[in-house]
Amino acid sequence: MKKKLLISCFSLFVFISVQAQDSLQLKPQVSAPYKLAVGLRYATGPAGLSLGVTAKYFIGEQSALEAYSDVNPESRQFLSSLSYIWQPKLATSNRLRPYAGIGVGLLRTNNPAPTYFDGPASYINPVGVASFGAEYSFKKLPLALSLDYRSTFLRYGRTTPNYVNHYRSSNLGIGLKYTFR
Repeated sequence: MKKKLLISCFSLFVFISVQAQDSLQLKPQVSAPYKLAVGLRYATGPAGLSLGVTAKYFIGEQSALEAYSDVNPESRQFLSSLSYIWQPKLATSNRLRPYAGIGVGLLRTNNPAPTYFDGPASYINPVGVASFGAEYSFKKLPLALSLDYRSTFLRYGRTTPNYVNHYRSSNLGIGLKYTFR
């Protein structure tokens, strides 16, 4: 009798545990706010005002690739970059999403005073690019508004002198993107 009761309890325990495992396989419904967005970014920083073109493509629910390039190639600092962006969904809002990213880019810096400093008229260096900010996607409009800070770091290239400061390309910007779902 004890043997049958023990086998029945063990079978019931296994059956309940199998049912519990099935219910844990449900994933929370997290999705990207859009698939692709293209727009403009207006920024200000130590190098002055700049206008850039940006495109963001979601490769997962919370991860995207973002390409950015300044519009005016004759400006003092000209940056073109590609970044990996992590953009999690907040528990309190579906439309407001913070993000952080890191990437690589090319920074062209014009010589501040070629008559006083020896060297070429401009320097081109690979740089690291870090960005963080927040993005708001409108509910009924296919637009996304963002506010972010973008900074360059890890300039590479020995030919660039120290007085050509790559930190001057760091800026605070506001962007407006058209979203494709």
